Amino acid sequence: MVHKDYYVILGVSPTATTRGIQHAFRALAQRYHPDRVGPQGTSALQDIVAAYQVLSDPERRDVYDRRLPRAETGERYWHQPEPLVPEPFNSTQPLWPEPQSILHDFMTLRPSFDALRARVLRNFTGVGVPKGERIEGLNVEILLSPDEARRGGVLRLGVPVFVPCTMCAGTGHPWGVACLACMGQGMTEQEKVVAVRLPPQVRHGTLLDRPLRGLGLDNFYLRLHIAVTSWG
Repeated sequence: MVHKDYYVILGVSPTATTRGIQHAFRALAQRYHPDRVGPQGTSALQDIVAAYQVLSDPERRDVYDRRLPRAETGERYWHQPEPLVPEPFNSTQPLWPEPQSILHDFMTLRPSFDALRARVLRNFTGVGVPKGERIEGLNVEILLSPDEARRGGVLRLGVPVFVPCTMCAGTGHPWGVACLACMGQGMTEQEKVVAVRLPPQVRHGTLLDRPLRGLGLDNFYLRLHIAVTSWG
């Protein structure tokens, strides 16, 4: 049984070429090398090397692909992280008029709100990163009407990111006093909109995975759980 999705670990599509896999590996190996990020990068680098060893070998990759777990419906889609889709998205119509915030517009979200916020913040501050922290799925349930599932379209989702606070220039404590704008963190929360293509005739139980490294989120990838309601 395959326990790790090597395509998610490298941030590449299952249809990626060998050259694309090599490029992704080199970039990640440099980024997570313990000489650069410290001992906490060892575990991540081990996963990256393991993924590369399998996916760069055509025979091993073929065996791995045939053993990959699939969604209940037998469907699984992958979305490349780059480029972030500009507004408007011309080739397919947005499914909803306005982008939806994954933190505020969905009832089902794993991990919990507080755990998610803390984990996202670590990407941008580098503070409190647990030893051996690995990439994890940011699970969101997407409820669709039968008509929306039939039509398909583009899901525009607001993903939380953090940027240096403009009020204190990222210091958190200007003049020795905690900044009220960022509560002393030095970072303020924003949202970046990402777009995920929803294929027509999508079925209940389908999973859609999307890397988030383009947003600076190295310990998360977005996993959407499609649920088709029984009402219109």
